[in-house]
Parts: sequence; C-alpha cells; structure tokens
Amino acid sequence: MLHHRALGRDLEQLVVSVVDSNRPMLSMMRAMLAAIGAGRIQTHEDPAEAFEAMAENTPDLVIAAASMGPVTGPELIYSMRHVDAGPLCFVPAMITTAHAKPGLVDALRAGAHQVLMLPISASTLHRRLDWLLNDDRPFDMHDGHYMVAGMEERLALSVPQPAYAATPKAPPLVIGQQRPPATGTYG
Repeated sequence: MLHHRALGRDLEQLVVSVVDSNRPMLSMMRAMLAAIGAGRIQTHEDPAEAFEAMAENTPDLVIAAASMGPVTGPELIYSMRHVDAGPLCFVPAMITTAHAKPGLVDALRAGAHQVLMLPISASTLHRRLDWLLNDDRPFDMHDGHYMVAGMEERLALSVPQPAYAATPKAPPLVIGQQRPPATGTYG
C-alpha cells in the first residue's frame, strides 16, 4: 500500500510548501504554521515555479490556494499526482479557499486530502494538520494519477444528483411580447 510521505511524522519535522499568489495570505499562512510549530516552511507565489522547486526538493506537505493563476491549486495537485511526478505523487496536499463552491470537489478529485475553508485559525489549522499526519488512507491509481483511496466513492455519495427532471428552459422574452405558458412537469 502506498501512503503519503508525512504519515506518522511530527509537525516540527516537516518541510511544508505553501503556494498562494496572494502575498498577504502567503504571509499569514507562514505565520500560523510557524506559530503551531511546523518545521521548515517554504513559500511560493507562482504555482508553476513551485512545482519545479518541489520536484527538485520534495516537501513533506503542500498547502495550495484554490484560486491562482496561471495554474490553479487543484491543477497543481493534479500535476503532483501524475505517476511521472516522482516523489511528489505521495506528498499530502491541502487546498485553501474562502469560497465554498461545487468546483472544490475537483480539488479532492485532483488528489487533495482536504479543503481548508478560510478564514482559518491557527488552532483549527493545527487540528487539521494533526488529522492529516495520522491519515492512513492509501493512494489508488486512476488513469495515470494517484488519488486518496475511497475519495471517488465518497464524492459520489456526497454530491447528490437531482431526483427531478430538468425544468424545460423557457424561450427568451422579447420586449412587447407575452411569454408563452410554461410546459413540462415540475416536482
């Protein structure tokens, strides 16, 4: 079984890479990690440069912002999880975001272990990191990329499909004309 590289390690032993194009958020995350006793903290503003740096010196944990450019956090993690990414495949990863939206499911499908909702306190970050360091779920291979085992099944259960038929779209309203009555079934 293939587990993440930080499994069972102490927080103060870790090399943590934080990737965020927002400099104030990068500084805040660095300060919180230092306050809770994280080992060495590396910061990167550019996700493409971060990937190159992490490929040369593999960190023990990656925390990446969901919204960055030109590469998003989920895209960065998806690249890390590619079978050809070497040791980066098995680095645990977390995504940070201030916006809860359905697209964050993509972050978990990309291979993230967790999504952290901002704002976050240092104590909450510490609890989530402690949980991650003890998360013994192995990785599974899906189409040349590693993914946390069982994630796809859990996502299928947590993202309900609508139990109703799609409502037919009404034709556009033209000024001066009456809208025809809606047809179709509802409910």
